Parts: sequence; C-alpha cells; structure tokens
Amino acid sequence: MKTINHFLVTLTFFFVQCLFLHAQIRPAIQKEIRLVNPTQSGTGYIGLRAAEGTTTYSLSLPAGLPAANSLLKVSNVTGSTASLEWQSITGAVTGIAWSLEGNAITAAGTATGQQFLGTTSAQPLVIATTHTTAQPIKILTGNTERMRVNADGKIGIGSALSATHTLEVGGTFRSTGAASFGSTAEITGAATLSSTLGVTGDVTLTALGGAVATSIQSGYDRLLVANNNGLLRQASLDAVLTHNGYHLTKARGFSTYTTATESVEITPTNGQGNPIVIDANDAISLTLEGAANDMAIPSYYISRNTTTGKFIVYFSSPFTGSINWSILE
Repeated sequence: MKTINHFLVTLTFFFVQCLFLHAQIRPAIQKEIRLVNPTQSGTGYIGLRAAEGTTTYSLSLPAGLPAANSLLKVSNVTGSTASLEWQSITGAVTGIAWSLEGNAITAAGTATGQQFLGTTSAQPLVIATTHTTAQPIKILTGNTERMRVNADGKIGIGSALSATHTLEVGGTFRSTGAASFGSTAEITGAATLSSTLGVTGDVTLTALGGAVATSIQSGYDRLLVANNNGLLRQASLDAVLTHNGYHLTKARGFSTYTTATESVEITPTNGQGNPIVIDANDAISLTLEGAANDMAIPSYYISRNTTTGKFIVYFSSPFTGSINWSILE
C-alpha cells in the first residue's frame, strides 16, 4: 500500500511539474500565426500576432500569384472580412507620389483638390544636383529646353542656354519696372525701355550706325541735354543756343530779281527746308545787291506777318538785283 501511495504522489508531482513548465513556455499572446523555418528544425519562425482583446476578423487572400514588384493591398472591407489583392508599385503610388516619368494631374494649384510640387511647411523648396561633378538644372516646356542653370551657376534663357555671363537672355527682354545694373550691361540687339533708365556711371557709345554726315539730315535737329541730376531730355538746337544767350539764325536766303519790282514777299525756311514762325522779337536783316550799271539802290521797309510766317519788302523805287536776307532769334 505504501508503495502504491508513493507511486501516486510521484505521478501527481510529475503532472503538476509538466503543467507548470507548459505554462512557462506558452506564449502570453493568445492569437498568433507562426510561419516555421524548416531548416532550423522548427525552432525558427515568423510570428503574426494579434494583441489581447482584438476583435475577430478575416483576411481573404488573392487567388492568383502576384507579378514581380507587387504589393499586397486591402481592396475591399465588408463587415469583419477584408479582401486582399496584389497591386504594382506604380499603381500604389499614383495620386500620392510624383513619378519620375511625369504625372497626370486633375487641377494645378494649391487649393483643396489641386496638385503642386512644393512644400506645405515653413521650409524652402530645394532643387539641386549633388553629384561629385556639378551638373546643370534644365527647365523644359513641350520637350524643348527653355532655361538652364549651368554647372557654374550662370543662367541661360532662350537661345543663350550655354551662358557665359551670370544671366544671358537669347531673345527679347522686357522690364516693366526699374532695372538696376551694378556693372556693365551689354546689349547686342535693340533695347526698348518703357520707363526710366538710371545709370550711375558713364554712358559710352562705342559704335554708331551709318557714315558720318557733312550736314545735319532732315529730322535730326534735336540734342540730348542733362540737368544736374543726370536726367536726360531732348531739346532743339535753337532752344539750347537761345537759352545760353546766343543769337540764332532761324533762317536765311538769297533771292535775285531780274525784273524791276516794287515789293517782294519772302517765305523763310530753316536749314531743313521747313517753314519757320516769325515773332515780333526776331531781327530781319537785308542786304541789297546790284550791278554797277543798275539804278541807285532804293531805300526799303519790311512788313512781317507773324501768322503766316512771311515778310514783305517794300522799295522806295523799283528794284532790280539780289536780296541777301537773314532772320535772327
């Protein structure tokens, strides 16, 4: 009897010990799927675990094999059952990432529902090439390069992409506001300014078109004058000379009369052949010339018409000869 009791006590102790050991090695996680690595005799595994208290749900795996570089995606959720499907990486990032092969967007802008390439935090947008050897940055539209930041930092636009200066524009350039140049501004084509041009240094004309004229051409009777601040204005030669106290010959001419005349009407024109305006302060000077066998030179008086710009010379007796006349400002 003692032997039997001893055996029962020993067996009971053995079972209690087995239960204790089983409780020690049993995972605390109640919901777990283990993928065993058979090369490690069942000791290595990958565990998919759910936390304690997790609601029961089902995942429905795709029926077919995936293509290379595919992701497993939740395609549909019905109640506590979720269906999974395979999806390519390109399809997965469409709409949430920018492709290196271009992107089809629905609306450009920063408003809700619009897309843009930029930052939404207080940080700058950095566009850079960081190769060991500096590389250019190119901007294209319609598969045509329009602008380039070269490897040395020089910027080329239009047909001047390979810029040799800090900024080169190959084409027309327009500035609607103030333009400030701290150094040499080189313009090889026509430049049109719609506002003020400010120059802090000298203005040098290194070349002028056309041959040097021996006389002032028609329409070129203006001068550039500057004030103490360097502001340029155009002014007529007449105005410049008159302003500085010089007597200006507004018009001059020489007329010959072969038939005796008692009066002549003269329409004065300037050196450009344009009629002038005679005012009350203009001085009209005449010199009467005749041959030795002519009659004695008569006396004369002048009547000016400030409206028509003409003047009439009346002689005391009929005159034959030439009149050399001039009008002084």
